Amino acid sequence: MGKKIGIYPGCCFQGADVHNYDILVAFLKNMDLEEVLLDRSACCGGGVIDETNKLIVYGLNARNIALAEEAGVDLYTPCNTCYMIIAKTKLALDSDPKLKEKINEILAEEGLEYKGTATIYHTLNLIRDFIGLEEYKSKLKRKIEGVKVAPYYGCHVLAPNEVALDDPENPTLLKEILEPLGVEIVDGYKNEYTCCGYHASYTNPQQKEQLAVKPLEGAKEAGADLVATPCPLCHKAMDGHDEPIIQVLQLINVACGMTPEEALFHYNKTPVNLAL
Repeated sequence: MGKKIGIYPGCCFQGADVHNYDILVAFLKNMDLEEVLLDRSACCGGGVIDETNKLIVYGLNARNIALAEEAGVDLYTPCNTCYMIIAKTKLALDSDPKLKEKINEILAEEGLEYKGTATIYHTLNLIRDFIGLEEYKSKLKRKIEGVKVAPYYGCHVLAPNEVALDDPENPTLLKEILEPLGVEIVDGYKNEYTCCGYHASYTNPQQKEQLAVKPLEGAKEAGADLVATPCPLCHKAMDGHDEPIIQVLQLINVACGMTPEEALFHYNKTPVNLAL
């Protein structure tokens, strides 16, 4: 195996979504990376604690990062929200020595220390910066041709600006990751950058459904066969409507030689059909 990377599971790999872990591990194997599961990590607090108590969120996620540092690895999560919350924590602690000291006093009770040495990765910057785009392309074994794919970033990798992984006004990275797969890119569609509504799932389900369907309808109107997102939460929020949506990692795994069944296409509520 090649380099090691720490996997932060968060909530995306729990319960009915445990198959997301299998998708992730298969992707890492296809990229010749070895996963180190950070199994003592805790929920990032995004969408709940983050909105009420920043100090608790900083403590939770400094601990998550410290666990990766203790294992000698960087931290990788495919979830947009987890990425944003953990990256914001790292930014806050690295720019405020007093806050870092205060948090480390708390972590010391568990024998942990936040040092700031681990990099926080999401699928987008993992491919660009950790694997490298050229190395990524070299792992692909087949072209997925004749399929029109609409890229869907989701919110939390493009905002806020201080932790954004691409240019919020003109993002191109997801397109650069999808194009080598052989698919035809459909971008500039209506509601391409609107929110999927996931975090309204439990407080306003009707609003969540209204938000979730907008990018799907826009992509369909633009002629896309399916929508591809790097975020498991966006996928969960938007799956089950007429227009199919798939996780980018599933498409990559197929391009690396796996069958759609091996890439767990059958877990998608809306069927995704590829002519390989």
